[in-house]
Amino acid sequence: MACRKPADYKRGEHTADVLIQAYGCTLEEAFKNAAIALGDLTYFTERVQPRVERRVVVEYDDLEGLLFSWIDELLYLFDAEKFALSRKIELSIKKGERYRIDALLYGEPYDQVKHGFTGLIVKAMTFHMMEIKQIDDYWVVQYVVDI
Repeated sequence: MACRKPADYKRGEHTADVLIQAYGCTLEEAFKNAAIALGDLTYFTERVQPRVERRVVVEYDDLEGLLFSWIDELLYLFDAEKFALSRKIELSIKKGERYRIDALLYGEPYDQVKHGFTGLIVKAMTFHMMEIKQIDDYWVVQYVVDI
């Protein structure tokens, strides 16, 4: 049975920042939708072909730090390598001594003509208003990025 999550993600303006709320029937799906929402701030992820694979591993002591590290790593991949993220993402979140994301990202080199440009450039991830919670049968992951 599908969960009753309200959407994959929602976007809200917040002064010089953007607030993202991503949803998932699982924590993994919420983190995946948080990544897609980040890409959609700058380009159109549905236009990105999953031609290139990148493995990403991030760890942190708590879920908030894990979310920060996850989004920060995705920002780095776009800024440093111009890696445009597609909507195909495989990830797992495990809790050992620390929380750990092990993900396979699929995408291709960013091409403004092909992938578009929304007019927003994300500068940095923040801890401001960060929230991760389970509501009934779905998860909400909330974060703010500086634009």
